[in-house]
Amino acid sequence: MGAVRAPSLDELVLLDEKEAVERHFDHRNYVTLKRLLVVFGLLAAASGLTAVFSRQPLRGLGSLASLVLVLAFLSADESEVFARHFRHVTILYLIAQLLLLALPPPDPDLAIAIAAFAFPLALLLVRLRALEHLLLFACCWAVTLLLLYRASLASGRPLFDAALSTTSVFLLAAFTLAVALTRRQRQVFLADWRREHVRQRERLRMRQEIDTARRIQLAMLPHAPPDLPWVEIAAVSLPAAEVGGDYYGYFVLSPSRLAVVLGDVSGHGLASGLLLSGVRSCLHLLVDELDRPALVLRRLDRMVRETTDRRTFVTLLCVVLDHESGTLTLASAGHPPMLKGPGGALMVEVGKGALPLGTRLAATYEQETVPLAPGELLVLYTDGLTEARDHLDREYGEARLARAVARAGKVRSARALRDGILEDLSSFKGDGEQLDDITLVVMRLC
Repeated sequence: MGAVRAPSLDELVLLDEKEAVERHFDHRNYVTLKRLLVVFGLLAAASGLTAVFSRQPLRGLGSLASLVLVLAFLSADESEVFARHFRHVTILYLIAQLLLLALPPPDPDLAIAIAAFAFPLALLLVRLRALEHLLLFACCWAVTLLLLYRASLASGRPLFDAALSTTSVFLLAAFTLAVALTRRQRQVFLADWRREHVRQRERLRMRQEIDTARRIQLAMLPHAPPDLPWVEIAAVSLPAAEVGGDYYGYFVLSPSRLAVVLGDVSGHGLASGLLLSGVRSCLHLLVDELDRPALVLRRLDRMVRETTDRRTFVTLLCVVLDHESGTLTLASAGHPPMLKGPGGALMVEVGKGALPLGTRLAATYEQETVPLAPGELLVLYTDGLTEARDHLDREYGEARLARAVARAGKVRSARALRDGILEDLSSFKGDGEQLDDITLVVMRLC
């Protein structure tokens, strides 16, 4: 509705108290004035017709001027300047309409009734500051006084008669009522505004804390793969929320040995991120034991059980690559198996694991060792990849992942394979919502 649009409470709580009240009342006044303009326009048109029929051109000019003011107000409706200075434009417009009543009217009694009674009643519908109300009611009184004075000269009656006294009392009462109504509605609005403002501040505080947690979590992920000449690594982590529940990390145990850990906390969000931070800290404390991944999983299981509730668990895959011996040792805690092979359709699953960490069930974590050959590809991922769904609620699945690896793996580059898998996932998912965190780590042995 024009340039003075209706602000929502969510917008108003972002402003300070004074500006919020003004914006709220500006729109209310705008809607009220749009309705009053119809009345002003009809009165101006009727007065102009009366002047034409009575052949009083001077009076007709006043009616024409009043009609021009109405049209000017309407034509400025879409202007941004009009919206910024709406309150001042409104006051000037009302004063101008009052002053036009002071021109020689076709019906002096009608003009007095409008200035002394109709106009003040209309002002009861407008919400302004007390001084602004005082200015407008003072103008009503001054115009009424001028009209009464003119009428007294024409009739020979004294100026200070009962009409002036009655008008003064009525205007004073109308002014007091206008100020009281504005104050009351201001209190009602501010009660809602302050309550929502407190909530907004709390939401902002929570947002800042979540942003801080997100930055901390992003800092936990590797900024670059380790600089080892015998392995090429390409990885990506795509959180479904501000704070994700996936984690991956690299631990260089020696120039020829590298441990890679991939984890997934149940769910995602701030709680998952906090648990991941604890898991990561423990991994760094246990870095000297990462060459025995099953032992590490047992210790992490105890930590998760003792520090979280029964509804939270973690899947974890710990992989140790030994370039010198040409072996790969891994242990899994409920994590999706790793894909390993020379690429193409020859990839096989390795590392079907035991229960996730923190289930409080009797879990047995064992490690297995398999040979590594130069040129082999390793693909590690979280279940957010295979459980991704398209707009028809179909699951991406392990079979499609295997086909994507078979197609992209022919190029025998870790980065190309990673990008090929992500491209296939994006093509499958389309505009479908990402419901879980997705992490993918691809390695190629040189």
